[in-house]
Amino acid sequence: MNLLQRIAEFVHGALPPTNHGRLEAGFVDACVALMAGARSPEGRALLTLAAQTEAERAGLATAIIRSTEVDDIHLASCTTPSSVAVAVALCDGRPGDPQTVVSAVSVGIELMIRLGLAIDGPNALYRGIWPTCFAAPLGAAATRARLRGLTVDQTMHALSLALMASSGRIGRFAGTPSGRWVLIKTAVANGVQAADAAGVGFKGDPTLLDADWLGTAQGIGADLSKIADKLGEVSMAGALSMKPFSTARQALAPTTALQTLLANGLDPASIRRIQVSVPSAYSRMISQPITPSRSSGYVSAAFQMALAALRPQALWDLERSSVMTDPAILDFAGRITVAAEPAFDAIYPRHWPARIAVETAGRILVHEEEVALGDPDRPLSDTDLVAKHRHLLSFAYAGKAEALRVQMADALQSTAALAATKKRLHEALKKTGNEGEKNAH
Repeated sequence: MNLLQRIAEFVHGALPPTNHGRLEAGFVDACVALMAGARSPEGRALLTLAAQTEAERAGLATAIIRSTEVDDIHLASCTTPSSVAVAVALCDGRPGDPQTVVSAVSVGIELMIRLGLAIDGPNALYRGIWPTCFAAPLGAAATRARLRGLTVDQTMHALSLALMASSGRIGRFAGTPSGRWVLIKTAVANGVQAADAAGVGFKGDPTLLDADWLGTAQGIGADLSKIADKLGEVSMAGALSMKPFSTARQALAPTTALQTLLANGLDPASIRRIQVSVPSAYSRMISQPITPSRSSGYVSAAFQMALAALRPQALWDLERSSVMTDPAILDFAGRITVAAEPAFDAIYPRHWPARIAVETAGRILVHEEEVALGDPDRPLSDTDLVAKHRHLLSFAYAGKAEALRVQMADALQSTAALAATKKRLHEALKKTGNEGEKNAH
């Protein structure tokens, strides 16, 4: 049996034991991200792009979810698979029951994580390959194939065609809205289209992964044993990290470390300087100069920490226009420096830790976090998630926020609830940029 056939049998067959509660929480989290993101500046810009087919709408939904930077992430593969798999499930026009939808989302998440592990996603990222975008066609095709009940043979060809559509190579984007969201939109649409084509008889290459195709055709070294290892026996979904607010994951541990000290009584006004130490791989990324662009606001560790100290509510504000040029925020951020800590490199990418040393008038406080809030070993509670979703929706929907949150939370409770949620989300995706802006007030 070749590798693609084995993967196809996994997509088609019985799934390994997994934490269904975690999958369902991730599903709801992505639904909220989509609702909130559709009202953000980048979301409104994305809604002006063509999305006439289910494939295009799934790509659009993924792009909006990802643009929020609140969706979950698998650290060791550096993929954000729920944004893809949940979007594909939500944009499937056929009626679906919650059990089928969760199983389809599960296979998409599993394969994206495993492909990200195979290409060493955390290190590939800093070589110009976006692991989520690279794995998105495969995850989208797998999710769609299971939703549509493709045979093992059809699924094998769907996965093959999807892999041929993989790229994930990106440059250094500048300005807002970011073109990276256009790339992920296209990647997901390609995966859905691959599944639909295979479903009506189009063929791929069943032997695609039996030789060094990723190396020869894509120029990407890969350890394919990480895809096959215990596939169907062990689920990777339990290792997903959930974000407590909008942030690049690389900036989260320094921010939550400061939040811990603040919760223990540290007065922000007493802080003179903060030294942040993180793994070498991304120390430069999160220490870039702050610009008025929203993306700078969630990538910069200094900016995120300044929000945590002075404007904590803004951590859930997807627009952030009111704080990007705030003199008090910029002054506080200017007192923060970031440096690489080689000692952390040994535990990266399994963990993305941080140590902060906070200097006040009379002392230096040091706090280290190997596990950030939202990681599997320090999960968000139900109360944390409810608060997160309320905050996110309140910025865009004002008095309607709580009703929307409850609807999203109930999405997988019944077939009728799922249908109602999908309808609500489809309506959000139909808004043009101008309509979204008008209706936000």
